Amino acid sequence: MDALDLSDEPDLTGGSSDELPSREEFLRILVAFDGRAAGLLRVLLTKCRPDATLEEQLLVIEQLGRFVVSGPKVPAPTGHPALARLELLVLALERIPAARRRFQLTLQAVLQATRAVKLFGEIGMPNDRGLLAETTDRLARRLLPEPPAIHELWALASRIIRTVDDLAWLGPAADPLLHRLAAAGDPAWNPVRESIHDAISLITTRIAAQGMAEAFRTHVAAGAIRESPLYLLTRATPQQMPDLIEAARQHLHHVKVALEEHGVSIEVVYSLDSIERGLARIELLLPFVDADDDIEPSYEIRAVIAAVGRGLVGGRSFTQLLSDNLRLLARKVIERAGRTGEHYVTSSKREYWKMLASAAGGGVLTLGTAAGKFLVKWGEWPLFIDGVLSSVLYAGSFIVMQLLGFTLATKQPSMTAAALAGTIRDRSGPGRLDELVRLIARIARSQFAAAVGNVSAVIVTALVFDLIFTSVTGATFLDGEDSQKVISSFDPFGSGTIFFGALTGVLLWLSSLFAGWFENWIVYRRLPEAIEHHRWGKRLGKARMARWARFLEHHAAGLGGSVALGTMLGMVPVFGKFFGLPLDVRHITLSTGSLTLSMSSLGVDGAGLGEFIRACLGIVVIGMLNFGVSFALALVVAMRARDVPRGERKTLPGAVLRRFLRYPLEFFYPPREDRATTEVPTDKPH
Repeated sequence: MDALDLSDEPDLTGGSSDELPSREEFLRILVAFDGRAAGLLRVLLTKCRPDATLEEQLLVIEQLGRFVVSGPKVPAPTGHPALARLELLVLALERIPAARRRFQLTLQAVLQATRAVKLFGEIGMPNDRGLLAETTDRLARRLLPEPPAIHELWALASRIIRTVDDLAWLGPAADPLLHRLAAAGDPAWNPVRESIHDAISLITTRIAAQGMAEAFRTHVAAGAIRESPLYLLTRATPQQMPDLIEAARQHLHHVKVALEEHGVSIEVVYSLDSIERGLARIELLLPFVDADDDIEPSYEIRAVIAAVGRGLVGGRSFTQLLSDNLRLLARKVIERAGRTGEHYVTSSKREYWKMLASAAGGGVLTLGTAAGKFLVKWGEWPLFIDGVLSSVLYAGSFIVMQLLGFTLATKQPSMTAAALAGTIRDRSGPGRLDELVRLIARIARSQFAAAVGNVSAVIVTALVFDLIFTSVTGATFLDGEDSQKVISSFDPFGSGTIFFGALTGVLLWLSSLFAGWFENWIVYRRLPEAIEHHRWGKRLGKARMARWARFLEHHAAGLGGSVALGTMLGMVPVFGKFFGLPLDVRHITLSTGSLTLSMSSLGVDGAGLGEFIRACLGIVVIGMLNFGVSFALALVVAMRARDVPRGERKTLPGAVLRRFLRYPLEFFYPPREDRATTEVPTDKPH
């Protein structure tokens, strides 16, 4: 239906009576092509009576709202059906003065009798209730009947907006219709204006209290509380608030910088999220406070409806509750994991070759881990002892690798995804996507160098090791039976290699979370500083205590991640067998070392060419799953933590593909120095 602005046309009903015209006349005035929808609208407008009880008035406003968002199906070839129904309502109010008077008086009576502070100041905003308490409350509301709340506007709004589909019509096409509806309902909206002013006061008071809490104040520079923009917002006029909101955001930025230096607590992360969302809500509500404005800008009308509507729907959703809590947890972890992943991203050719050499050292050590794994299995220990010994072996080798400065390629993806999230946070605007794509290219070639270094070094080391072992003992390290089992276990079609490779990717991602958490735990509790100034310094020497403190600070993430990864690689198969689940792990470097030892024992002829090819294919699949799953999980969590818009998330893969087709070599080897300096950002994400 074409939108016709006929608000200035003369009264088509020909009188001042509050009686609505007949159904035929009503349809003729609206030029309605859908008699069923227009007829229902006339019935609802007839029910609008200022002398009705509040319950009756609430019911008819609810029915009018449901008529718009989920009413009878009407033809809408160029838009959402709800827009066509909204236009019917707007045309009726504009063309029929009796309908407009009925609507205005009924709406005004409802708005005067209800409170809207909770709707605008609390719905859709974070609260300080825990996950368990909020879950229990939502479950009780779902299962038990709720008492009526006839004096709360949020209760009326929740009966109108029931599902997320009821908000699907809110787009730019709705703006002119919302603008005309606001004009048609004026001055009935005045009570809402007062409630919005109170809601802003409520939000400013809440965020000021959060910003003045001790856990929050310890992360900002010393200064009087009365100078804080969060405090000043509670005493500001609406005209002063935009500048104070900008100052408050700068204040929050300083807090985030302090978090990176001094560690993250979930309390501060929650306060940051709550304050940021409070400031955003104030900005949405401010245009409606000025009483001199006849009609608010239509975009703000749509934005407020969308914000409170999503809050109403999310307030009933267990999925949304879990999603919000996971997002806060993700933000807490990402703050530290992003810094941990910085040194895994190379920028120059020198760093690239350094990464390759570091990974080669890691491959050499990994061969020892693979050989040790067979020794543990041959011991035929009890199940739990087998898992403990395997965990100690894995964790010990990863720690030695960390201390020697070597690199394990599979630890990179989840860490570098967190570093990518740091870039998402630090950069904004239209050029952010280009920056992300270039950083992804740097990450890809860094991981390629690490993978090549690990795999090539472990192959060479395994061949040399087996040659020496054979010359000393007269037999290969693995006998024919063990070798055949190993080769068969990597067949991607005849074994669980695909699932086990993906499972290992999940474990790699979890280890990166633990690494970030452990480093944050060390820094937040200021353990390096405590060690440096410990009383043992009088006996052992202050310089030695200072070295130990710096060592712990520098290696905290690596040590935590190594222990976590080693423990999971060793214990997950054990717990799987305990519960009767055939779980196993497949790590690209360890698997390559095991396959090389097996092939050194049997040779291609002994193993069979087909078996060898399938095993090699399995190694490739393992590598792709190790890298892909861990990076994908970390990137999803990172983007969720940084609130990256869904549209930008969808366009990122296409942008990466276009970059790859244009500069494919850039994803495997550093480009010429001139392009590297002009196109690739050289600053590390923080």
